[in-house]
Amino acid sequence: MTARLAVLGVGEQAEALYRNILRMPRLELAAHRSRLGWTDAEGDAALLELRTQRLVRVGPGGELVTDHPRAALERLVSAEEARLATRRQDLARVRDSIDQFAADHRIGRELSSASAPDRERVDRAELVAVHEHLAASTVGAVRQAARTAPSQDVSAYPTLRHQVQEGRELRSLYAADVVERCATWRAAWAQAGEAARVSRTLPSDFVVFGTDVALGSTEWGRSDGDFVVLRDPMVVAAFVELFDRLWSASAALEPAADEPEGLLELMRQGLKDEAIARVLGISLRTVRRRVAALMAEHGVDTRFQLALRLSERRGRAD
Repeated sequence: MTARLAVLGVGEQAEALYRNILRMPRLELAAHRSRLGWTDAEGDAALLELRTQRLVRVGPGGELVTDHPRAALERLVSAEEARLATRRQDLARVRDSIDQFAADHRIGRELSSASAPDRERVDRAELVAVHEHLAASTVGAVRQAARTAPSQDVSAYPTLRHQVQEGRELRSLYAADVVERCATWRAAWAQAGEAARVSRTLPSDFVVFGTDVALGSTEWGRSDGDFVVLRDPMVVAAFVELFDRLWSASAALEPAADEPEGLLELMRQGLKDEAIARVLGISLRTVRRRVAALMAEHGVDTRFQLALRLSERRGRAD
């Protein structure tokens, strides 16, 4: 049985006893324990919960008495709603104060004589928390290269997700062989406002926050160890340059399925027909049919010739 009253602080056994009392009033606890097959300790604990919530009281002769459940439960629900309303007001006041705390943090950083280290090792267990901290303490576009499928759910990044929804630019490059494995992740970030592309080759996993800091693995090309925060301006600039070069050479993650240019971009990335079909959301047969149709339309015999012909056409259009 699902404990419907758990949200009110009434556990599953206490709810079972409450319903038993409603059906068979004026019985003593021992009778209810016998019917429910409970031990003395289980019955005493369940009754204590009900009495604490004032759902049940003990009569002069030891019998268990309840008020009408509509009145008793309405009282508890109303009290809980009032508590939640107060809690929402408290949280709203905290949210209104975030900017003040952020200003204090900024002033502290400006006044501090000790600058942050150029290189700071991050344990893998702290990666998400550090990622969120860097998102909150920086401005500008976030560039992330995902060579491996993300191990966390999108809900683990509320700060960055809120920023993207509010207009902060997020560009993500996904390795071609992980696109299908992180479909749920991509869909959630796309809904928030992420711009994404697929790359045939990514050298390593890394994230660049604005032009201030980069976050990458301690061993280039590996993602199973610890990570490192890098703040040296030249190093960060190199990460930005690397990402932008990879971005310009990559294909849009979700090109229109009926546009030959979209198909061409994926072919240029070196994706096989199976991977192209997954990215475009169409069947493998459809991919091969469209490639064959384009080859016939342009009078070529190979995919290489087709790529050249379509590139020439696009160059004339530009």
